[in-house]
Amino acid sequence: MTVHYDVIVVGLGAMGSATSYQLAQQGAQVLGLDRFHPPHEMGSSHGETRITRLAVGEGEAYIPLVRRSHAIWRDLEARTEQSVFYETGGYIMCPRDGKTSFHGTSNFVQATASLANQYDIPHELLDAPTVRARHPMINLPDHMDTYYEPSAGLVLPHRAVALQLQVAQQLGATLRMNEPMLDYHYTPDGVTVRTAHDTYHADRLVISSGAWFSECVPSSVAEQITVLRQTLFWFEVEDLPDFSFGRFPFLIWIGDQLEDFFSVFTHIEGGLPAIKMLTEQFIETTSPHTVNRTVSEEEIESFYHTHASKNLHGIKRNCVHSAACLYTMTTDDHFILDWHPESERVLLVSACSGHGFKHSAAVGLAAAELTLHGHSAFDVSSFRLNRFTPA
Repeated sequence: MTVHYDVIVVGLGAMGSATSYQLAQQGAQVLGLDRFHPPHEMGSSHGETRITRLAVGEGEAYIPLVRRSHAIWRDLEARTEQSVFYETGGYIMCPRDGKTSFHGTSNFVQATASLANQYDIPHELLDAPTVRARHPMINLPDHMDTYYEPSAGLVLPHRAVALQLQVAQQLGATLRMNEPMLDYHYTPDGVTVRTAHDTYHADRLVISSGAWFSECVPSSVAEQITVLRQTLFWFEVEDLPDFSFGRFPFLIWIGDQLEDFFSVFTHIEGGLPAIKMLTEQFIETTSPHTVNRTVSEEEIESFYHTHASKNLHGIKRNCVHSAACLYTMTTDDHFILDWHPESERVLLVSACSGHGFKHSAAVGLAAAELTLHGHSAFDVSSFRLNRFTPA
């Protein structure tokens, strides 16, 4: 007998796992589909840790999402008795003149501090000598200022995805792994999804396919999307405890020009015996089918000399691990969370533009509310497609 689902979720990474979890919690009949077996390292939801911060300089619209995400992760931890979120504290650093843009926002330290003041988020504004005194391994130039948020931290993406899918299954969700969607069709009454294995029917469909998003949406939406390859590095350090949880916050370093940007992640017990670092590039596009997933020795050498050894003390040359990650970007660096242009049976939840994981738990809740009730308690108007349409 054919099963009719309330909602089918295509793509079970950060957003899809969260959506499936929230739908299952609300008693919906859920089918989740993924072309791989999440958590995996083929998309955007890997790399050991992800940064989260309450004062989100990318825009005020994100603050309710990240606040609720923190609460959802704490609930998930209590439910599963596994750690997902670590409050490491975090530094955001940028030149005092504030000319360098980061994720679409200039003067990022001041923008973040302004939102922290507005939402009563504890924080400090520090000059470079103070930062160097607290953490002598940080070679911060005097012309850079720092925002420090003690409630910021790191999320474990693999564990967050795995636990949300695990609990969703326990609550009755059906998950089909290694089963990519071939196509889908919608009518005023529902949706049909076809895979190589079967055909499924539901009231609504959520497309949260990350780097594969452009393949699932109309050309008018796809033309707003690019996929970028990013590189991650784990370098040995002279004294690992100095860079570990309880002693070292993460760093977001926004330099004098876009190419200077890099991040440093607090070492979490159980992780690789090294410090994760990354940079970002927004020039060379790729696709999930053609991306080079191997990080070259030249890329490792370049990052070490340009960022790691130049700006930090105690970093060894030995890179114990590296990885490639995919950013699915919109033209304005913000999310897409909206109905398909031609059908309110299909919800688009993707294109997180390189800063989505911190919000994913609450985006999943918003998606569940929209698909089940037609509205959400969150204001998601900033993420609608009509912002790309010329006035």
